[in-house]
Amino acid sequence: MTKTSRRNFIKVSALAGGGLMMSITLPGSTHLLDNTSPGSAALNAFLSIAPDGKITFLLTKHEMGQGSGTGLPMILADELGADWNKLSIIRSDYDRKFNWRTMGVTGGSSTISGMWDVLRKAGATAREMLKQAAAKRWEVSTAILKAENNFIVNTENGEKLEFGQLAEAAAQLPVPESVTLKKPEEFVYIGKPVKNLLTEDMAIGKANYGINTDVPGMVYASIEKCPVYKGKLKNFDATEALKVTGVIDVFPMPSFEPVSPDNHVQEGVVVVATSTWAAFKARKALKIEWDPGKFATANIESLKKEMSAVLNGTMDPGYRRGDTDKLKKEEGYEVFEAEYDNPYQAHALMEPINATVHFKGDTCEVWVGTQSGERVTKEVAKVTGLPEDKITTHVLNSGGAFGRRYYCDSSMEAAYISMQIKKPVKVTWSREDEVAHDYFHPYQKSIHRAVISPEKKVVGWETSLCRTEVYASGLNIADIPYDFPNVKTEWKQLESIIHPGAWRSVSEHSSSLGKESFMDELTRKLGKDPVEFRLELLQEEIRKEGNTDDAERVYNYRKLLRERHVAVLNTIKEKGLWNNSILPSGSGKGIAIENFGGTVCAHIAQVSLADNDFGFKVDKVSSVVHCGTLINPHFGKGQIEGSIIWALSALKYGGVEVEKGVVKQRNFHNNRLLKMDEIPEIEIYFIESDEPPSGLGEPGTPPLAPAVLNALFDATGKRIRKIPVTKEDLQANSI
Repeated sequence: MTKTSRRNFIKVSALAGGGLMMSITLPGSTHLLDNTSPGSAALNAFLSIAPDGKITFLLTKHEMGQGSGTGLPMILADELGADWNKLSIIRSDYDRKFNWRTMGVTGGSSTISGMWDVLRKAGATAREMLKQAAAKRWEVSTAILKAENNFIVNTENGEKLEFGQLAEAAAQLPVPESVTLKKPEEFVYIGKPVKNLLTEDMAIGKANYGINTDVPGMVYASIEKCPVYKGKLKNFDATEALKVTGVIDVFPMPSFEPVSPDNHVQEGVVVVATSTWAAFKARKALKIEWDPGKFATANIESLKKEMSAVLNGTMDPGYRRGDTDKLKKEEGYEVFEAEYDNPYQAHALMEPINATVHFKGDTCEVWVGTQSGERVTKEVAKVTGLPEDKITTHVLNSGGAFGRRYYCDSSMEAAYISMQIKKPVKVTWSREDEVAHDYFHPYQKSIHRAVISPEKKVVGWETSLCRTEVYASGLNIADIPYDFPNVKTEWKQLESIIHPGAWRSVSEHSSSLGKESFMDELTRKLGKDPVEFRLELLQEEIRKEGNTDDAERVYNYRKLLRERHVAVLNTIKEKGLWNNSILPSGSGKGIAIENFGGTVCAHIAQVSLADNDFGFKVDKVSSVVHCGTLINPHFGKGQIEGSIIWALSALKYGGVEVEKGVVKQRNFHNNRLLKMDEIPEIEIYFIESDEPPSGLGEPGTPPLAPAVLNALFDATGKRIRKIPVTKEDLQANSI
C-alpha cells in the first residue's frame, strides 16, 4: 500500500481534560474541519479519543436506513485498530466548515466511496500518533509496535497501553507527514458483517427522526396545497376551519424563488394548530378556489403522444462516433429499433415529509431528516433573509429518502410559517400530501436502434431519449460499456406536468429499461446467447478519445466498467446462474446488467405465469455485484435486496396517473408496494476485490425491470416494452 501525504490534511488537538481530537481537510479543499476551541470541539472532528479509551466518531452523512452510521466508522476503526465495542457515533449538525463532499450531500451512492480515503487516512494518522506516544514512553522504536483492539502493543514483550492512556500525549505530537495504510489482508472489520451501531436506538425509539422532533413551545402546521403543479391560490374561506378546536391561525402559503430551481414550494393554505390532528381536521373544512394554471388539462396520454412525436423529430445532439446515418443507407445493412416507456414513479416514503423550524428573529434553527443540510441551510437563509451562518440545521435520521429528501420544500415551508407566527413550528405532510406532491421519477420514452451488417454484426448503435428532466445518463459514451464503431445519441427535454426529481438510481433506471431490454431483443434477433453476446461486445479495446483531462477520466472510467462487466458476466457463467436448462412450460429467465457510479450489477430473473392479478410472478432473482471493496456484507446484501424490492414494486404497481393536472394516486391503496408474499427468492454474489469501494444504495435498481421484461418474453414470446406490467399486457395478441 502506498504512503500518503499528511500535509494540510490533519489537524490534531487535545480534548479538554485530556484525550485526542482530530480534524480533517480534504485534498483540494479550503474548508478546514477545525475547531479553535478544544474544550468544546468534538462536534467538529471526525474522531476523538477520551482518557477512558472511548472513541467517538462524528457522522457527517445522512442516515436513511442505508447503514452509513456503521459503514463509515468501520473504515476509520479498522485503520485505527479500535475496539468496536468502545466506539460510538454522534451526529453532526450541518456546518459550513465541512466541504460539499464530506457533508454537503448524501446521495448518488457516494457516501462510502467519497469518504473511503478520507477516513482511512484519518484512522491511520491517529494510529501512528498513538504508536509514537507509546514509543516515546517506552523508549522503543515504533517498528515493534502495533495497534490492536484499542491498545498499542509491544510485539517483543507483550506490554501494552490502552488508547486512552496515550491520547493526550499523542495530541501533543506533530502530525506525521506520511502514513502507511493497511493491506486488505490486515483488515479486522472491513468485509465483515459488523453489527449496526444504530439498531438499538432505533428499536427502542431513542433515535432522532424528524417526525418525532419536539421543541418547547412548538405548534403544528399542515398545508392544503394547490392540487395542480405550479397552480396558484385565488382565494379561500377559513370560517369553518377556524372553528375546529385547537386551530391557532390560517393564512396563505406563497411559492418562493429558491436558491436551486429544483426546490419548489407549492402555493396553498396553512393551518396552524395545537396538534397535527387538529391541523389535518381543519384543512378539510377549508373552502378554496384555485387557479390551476397551464397544467389544468395535463394528462399522461397527451404527454406520451407528445414524447413519441418528439422522438421522431429533430432532437438535441448527445454523443457521436462514426456515422450511423450513412451506415443505415448502405445496401445489405438492416436497421432494428424499438421504443420503450418508463413512467413517473412516486417515492412512497415510510416517514412522511416533515420539518421543524424555530425562527428567532436574528437566528433560525431547523430540525429535519435531509440528504443535504447544505441545501436546507441555503434555502432557509433565503426564505428568512438571514445570513447562512445564522441558520443551524440539525440533520436527523429519516425513515427512507431514496432521493426525495434531497429537496428542501418542507424546511422552506416551516421557516416561512415560523416567521409568521413567531413560534417554533412542525410542518407535517399527510400520506396523501407526500404522494400527490412528490418529486416524481421523471417520465422517459426512448428509442434504441441497431445497425446490423450483412455479416450479422452490430456495427451501429443509436439512442434517442425524451424525458421530463435534465439528466445525462444514456447519452454519453461512458454510459455504454459495449463497444460499437458507430454511435449516435440524442435527446430532448419536455416540461414536466408534475414535479420531477431524483428517484432511487436517478436516470440510470430510466435508461437501463430500454438499453438492456433492447440488448435482449438484439440477442434474440441474432440468435446469440445473452451472456456470450454481451461478452463478445466487451472484447474490443477501449479507445481514448482526446488528450484532455476529461478524456482521460472517461477512458479510465470506461476501462473500470469494462473490467467489472466482464468479471460479473464470467462469474454468472462460473456459478451456473445462466445456462440452457429447460424451464417448465410457462416459465422464463431473463438477464440484465447495468452500472451506477462504478458499481456493476447483473440480475437474472426467473418468472412463471400465474393465476393472480398480474398473470405472472417473479420466482427468483439471482444477482452478481462488483462494487470494489465490500465494507459490510450485511448492509451490502440489504441494499441489493432493497433495490430489487423497490424496483419490482415499480414494475408491478408503479406509474402515476394524472388527470386535469391532478395526480390521482393518494395513499398505499392506489400507490401500492410489494407485499411480503410477493417477494421472490433472492440470492446475491459479491465479487471479491481490493479496489476502492463504489456505491451500493442504487445500482441494484436499474437492471431489475429489464431482467423481468426479458424473462417474460422468454416465458410468453410477448415483448413488453414498458412498466408497470399488467395482466392485459400479457394477454394482448402482440406486444
